Amino acid sequence: MSALLRAELARARARPYVWGVVAVLTLGAVGHVLIGWWDTRPPTSAQVTAASAALVAAEDRWQEEGSALVAQCVERQGTGGGDGVDLGCADLAPVLEQFLPYRPGLAHLLEQRVTTVGLMVVIGMLMTGVGLVTAEFATGSMSTWLTFAPRRGRVFVSKLVAACAASAVVALVPVLVVVAGLAAVSALHGTGTAVDAATAAALAGRAARWFAVGLGATVLGVGLGFAVRHAAAVTGIVVWWIAAVESTLPLVLPSARWLPLSTNIRAWTAGQTTYDVPSCVADVNAPGGEVCRLVAHTVGAGQGALVAGTLVALAVAAGWLSFRLRDVT
Repeated sequence: MSALLRAELARARARPYVWGVVAVLTLGAVGHVLIGWWDTRPPTSAQVTAASAALVAAEDRWQEEGSALVAQCVERQGTGGGDGVDLGCADLAPVLEQFLPYRPGLAHLLEQRVTTVGLMVVIGMLMTGVGLVTAEFATGSMSTWLTFAPRRGRVFVSKLVAACAASAVVALVPVLVVVAGLAAVSALHGTGTAVDAATAAALAGRAARWFAVGLGATVLGVGLGFAVRHAAAVTGIVVWWIAAVESTLPLVLPSARWLPLSTNIRAWTAGQTTYDVPSCVADVNAPGGEVCRLVAHTVGAGQGALVAGTLVALAVAAGWLSFRLRDVT
C-alpha cells in the first residue's frame, strides 16, 4: 500500500494540472495582497491638506465645547452609563489621524480576508480532487494502472489520499503568499504588523476550519470523479446543486434553509449561523388574511459539519460503488 501511495503522489506531483491550479490560486492571492497595498497606502498630499484644514476647524470647536464634552463623558462613566468600560474621556481632543483615510493594520487585513481566501482555496482543492481522478479515465490510464494494481480498493484509497495530499499543497501556497504579502505591505506602509495572541488564535482556528472544508471538498471531488468519470459531468452536478439547492430550495421551501451547503459551511467556519423562516397566522382583523413574521433558526457548527460530512460520505460511497462495479473502459 505504501508503494502504491508513493507512486500516486509522484504522479500527482508530475501533473501540470495540479501546478496550474496552484498558479491560478497564487494569482488570486497576489490580487488580495494588491488590495491590501491599496487599502494601506499612505495618504496623498491633498488628503493631508484637507485633513489639516478639518483639524483646525475641529480644534476651534474643541476650544468652545471641549470642557463640556469631557464633563459629560466623565459623568456618564461615573454613573455607569459606560457599563464599566473606559470611555476614553481623556482622549476626546481632535487629532490629525481622525481626519485621514483609515488604514488597517495586519490583524484587520487578515480578518477581512479569511473568508474570501478560504472560499478561493476550497474551490481550488475541489478542482484538484476532481481533476486528478477524471484525468485518469479521460486518458485511459486507469485501465492500464489496474493491470499493475488490480485491487481496486487499494487503488481507490491511494488515489483519495494522494489527492488530499496534493490539495494540501494547493492550499498552502496561496495562503502563505497572502500572509507574507500582507505582512510585508503592513511593514512597508507602517500600519502595524503586531497581532495579539487572542486574534492570532482566532484567525488560526478559522483558517483550520476552512482547511477542513477544503479537505472535505477534495474528498467530494474524488468521489464524484469516480462516480461519473468526467470533469464536465462533475461540473454539471455542481451547477445543478447550486441552482436547485443553494438558490431555489430556500425560496420554494423556506423551512429547508438548513440544507444548503453554504449555510452549513458558514455555520462550521464561523461557529454558528442563523436563517429566517416566515411564520404566518390568521389575521383576526382581516378575515382571510395572514400576519407573518420572521422566526430566526440557529445552525451550530456541529450540525453544519454533520450535514456537509454526510454529503461527502454519500459522494465517496457512490464513487466507490461505481469504481468497484463498473468496467473502467
